[in-house]
Amino acid sequence: MKVETEQKILTAALKVFSERGYIGARIKFIALESGFTEMTIFRIFDTKENLFKMVLITNQERVLKEFNSVLSNHDYESPNQNLATIIKHLVTLVDQNFEYVNILIKERKMISDSVIKRFISHLTQYLDKLFPETDVDHQIIAFNILSYLYFIIFDKRLGNTLEDRDKAVEEFIKYIKKNYKP
Repeated sequence: MKVETEQKILTAALKVFSERGYIGARIKFIALESGFTEMTIFRIFDTKENLFKMVLITNQERVLKEFNSVLSNHDYESPNQNLATIIKHLVTLVDQNFEYVNILIKERKMISDSVIKRFISHLTQYLDKLFPETDVDHQIIAFNILSYLYFIIFDKRLGNTLEDRDKAVEEFIKYIKKNYKP
């Protein structure tokens, strides 16, 4: 029961921190979202800061595992085809985990750079393997890919601008293939 209660609170906190930011996320909002009392939340997590850290830790482990799974489950003959497939899967991953990604972006001053650097590092290492003989800085490409993915999903969540996100992703992939010559 305690594990289930903790998970419900973490899920509610993820949503509230994503929507309101750390400062705007009052424990009373998290309590309302989770269906538990403020006292229960404080009894389990002690402080808002501890709750925030736990939200980050639990989601980082899960998302990083999914991220690594996306990178390791593709082995195509063409590196460009592999890259296109990876980008499409990463769009889905960012969309499914947008609340966590949004917290990483919004609260970057409160979060260790190492969290974001881990994602960039993993994608950079993947690009190093995929395109070993290139003069392009894979870290910059990885950063650009992850930035693009965040903003296209952010735009989707706002209900703005792009009418056809699939086309936008395809155009981005075409652009990368054209300009990223190993």
